[in-house]
Amino acid sequence: MSALQRRWFGMSQLASQTAGVTRTGVRPALVYFFGALGAVIWGYDNGVIAGALLYITREFHLTPAAQGVVSSSLSVGAAVGAVTSGALAQPWGRKRLIFIAGLVFGTGIAVCSLAVSVPMFVAGRVVIGAGIGIVAVSVPIYLAEIAPARIRGRIGALTQLMIACGILLSYLVGYALSPLHAWRLMIAVALVPAVVLVAGIWVLPESPRWLLARGRAEEARAGLSRQVGAAEVDQVLAEMRETLARAKPSWRMAFRPGVRRVVLVGVGLSVFTQLLGINTVVYFAPTILKKIGFTDQASLLNTIGFGIVSIIFTVIAVRVIDRWGRRPLLIVGALVMGASMTGMAVLSWTIGLTVGLSGLLALACLTVFKAMFSLTWGTASRVVVAEILPLSVRGSALGFAEILNFAAIFLLSLVFPILLAAGSGTAFIVFGVMGLISCVFVATLVPETKGRTLEQIESTIVAGQGK
Repeated sequence: MSALQRRWFGMSQLASQTAGVTRTGVRPALVYFFGALGAVIWGYDNGVIAGALLYITREFHLTPAAQGVVSSSLSVGAAVGAVTSGALAQPWGRKRLIFIAGLVFGTGIAVCSLAVSVPMFVAGRVVIGAGIGIVAVSVPIYLAEIAPARIRGRIGALTQLMIACGILLSYLVGYALSPLHAWRLMIAVALVPAVVLVAGIWVLPESPRWLLARGRAEEARAGLSRQVGAAEVDQVLAEMRETLARAKPSWRMAFRPGVRRVVLVGVGLSVFTQLLGINTVVYFAPTILKKIGFTDQASLLNTIGFGIVSIIFTVIAVRVIDRWGRRPLLIVGALVMGASMTGMAVLSWTIGLTVGLSGLLALACLTVFKAMFSLTWGTASRVVVAEILPLSVRGSALGFAEILNFAAIFLLSLVFPILLAAGSGTAFIVFGVMGLISCVFVATLVPETKGRTLEQIESTIVAGQGK
C-alpha cells in the first residue's frame, strides 16, 4: 500500500510505532491487507452471481424458484463453514482457518466454472459458501485481535471494504464479459485472489491472544510489542492472562449472565444485517433493473455504479468509525435504509417500477440504500460483533451468529425472486419495517465499544458494568 493509502486507513502512525516491519518482515499495512483478503473473494463470489445469473438463467432455463435456489445455495455452505470455523477457531488458530478457506474457495470456484448442469453448479456454490462461512468467522476475529484498540474499528472495517472491493470487481468483470455471455469466466476470475490468499497467508503473524491461550507466551509478547508501546506490553499481557484465567472456552459460558446478553446482541446484529435487505440488492440488482425495463448492459452498468458508491462510503466509514462510534452509525443507518426500502415499496404500489421517473426514483432509493449500508451496518455491525464477544466463546458464538446470518440470507434469496416476479412491494416494505425494528434493537441493547481494548470490553460490558 502507498503512504496515502496507509494514511487513509490510519495505519501510518501504527507503522511508525512498530518500526514499520513485523517480526516476520511484513509491514503492518500488508498484514491487515492479507488478513482481510479472504473478504475480497467473499465479496466477489457474492456479487458475481448478479451478472452471471442473467446468462445462467437462459442457458439452464431457470424459473424464478430455480433462480432462488441457485442464489441461496451459497448460504447453505456458508452456514456449514461458519459452524466449522467457530468450532475450530480456538484449537486451530485464525491463520490456519483463513488458509483452509482459500483452498475451499478454489475448489468451489473450479466446480462452478466447469458446471454442466444446475445440480453441479449448485454444489459448487455450496462449496464456495463454505469458504465464505470460514472467512466470516476467522477474518473478523483475526483483525480484531491483532489491531491496537485505538484503530481497531478501522482495521475491523477492512473486512467490509474488502467485501465491497470484491463486489465491485465482480460487477466490472460481469460488465466486461457480458457481450460474450461468458458467465463461466466471470466466476473463474475469483481463482486469482484465492491463489494469492493461499500463498500469502503464512507470512502473517498469529493473534497474540490465541498464542497466549496456547501457552506460547514469548511469541505472544513479540506480536503484542508490534501493537502497543514497550511500556504497555506487560500491562496488556497481564490483562490477557487475567481474562484467560477466568474464561475457559465452553459453550456453557454463552448462557452465563452478562455473556448471554452480549451473545444475543452479536446474534441480533448479524441477523438484522441481512433482514435489512442488503443481499437481495447484491444478488438481484440487475434482475430488479431488468424488471424495471433496463437492458442487460444498462443493468450491469448501473450495478457498477452501486459498487463504486459502496467503496466510497466504506472508505468514509473506515475514517469515521473510531471517531463517531459504532452506535450512532448503526442507528442512523437503520433508519435511512428502512426509509429507502419503504420508498421502493411505495413506488411499486403506486406509479409502478418502470423506465422513466419511477425508474430513476427507484435507482436513487437503491443507491441511497447501498451507500448507507456501506457507511453503517456493513462496517460497524461486523466490528461490534467481533469486539463484544468474550474470549471464552468468541469463536463458537461468532460461528453461531454467522449461521443465523446465512440462514437469513438463504431465506431472503430463496423467496425474493418469487416475490419480485409477483410484484416486489411486499418484499420492500418488509425491509422497511426491519429498518425500524433494528434501530430500536441497537438503541436499547447494543453497547458502544470504541476506544476500549478487548479486555476492557469484556471486564465492563460482559460484567454488566456499562454500555
